Amino acid sequence: MGRIARILSFVRSEINGAKVSDVKSDPGGGPNTTSQHFQPAGDDAHPLPGDYVATSPAAGTGRETAVGYLDPANKQKAGPGEKRLYARDSAGAQVCEVWLKADGSVLIQNETGSTVLNPDGSVVTTNEGGVMTFGADGSFTVTNAGGSMALAASGVASINGATITEDGDFVTSDGVSLRDHKHIGNLGSPTSQPI
Repeated sequence: MGRIARILSFVRSEINGAKVSDVKSDPGGGPNTTSQHFQPAGDDAHPLPGDYVATSPAAGTGRETAVGYLDPANKQKAGPGEKRLYARDSAGAQVCEVWLKADGSVLIQNETGSTVLNPDGSVVTTNEGGVMTFGADGSFTVTNAGGSMALAASGVASINGATITEDGDFVTSDGVSLRDHKHIGNLGSPTSQPI
């Protein structure tokens, strides 16, 4: 018969070359117990003191296996069919997350920035300094408080209002093309030369 207990400590150790973790918990009546921690291969999660642990009897007198955990402090947000992973600081506050959503999007975020992979393949990355957007059509934009850059799917680029066409012509924001623009006296010469 299994039971639910409050975690007191979680300790990584090694037994006969095997990397294991032990969970010491208070079942709320009787002596504290120590259980061996199990989770899917490839997962590495470290519960915190105060979390709840579900245990199941194991081979040997009085032995238990820790098979699941519950974070009683943070709101669980995943909807039907979704998967959400998050990390907490030592006080138990959530500090970052990866959320696989049922609409096909993926959210990665911490307190100062986020990246969203949308179902159509477009990506939006935001932090306190600016925003980068990769369009599903291959376009790209970057903006911050000082300006912006964009590359259209056609190959036309724009930097703070100046445009570079797909064939390399540079056009300033006032409409002047630099392809055939002439200067007089370039490099000390009195003749006109294209730049």
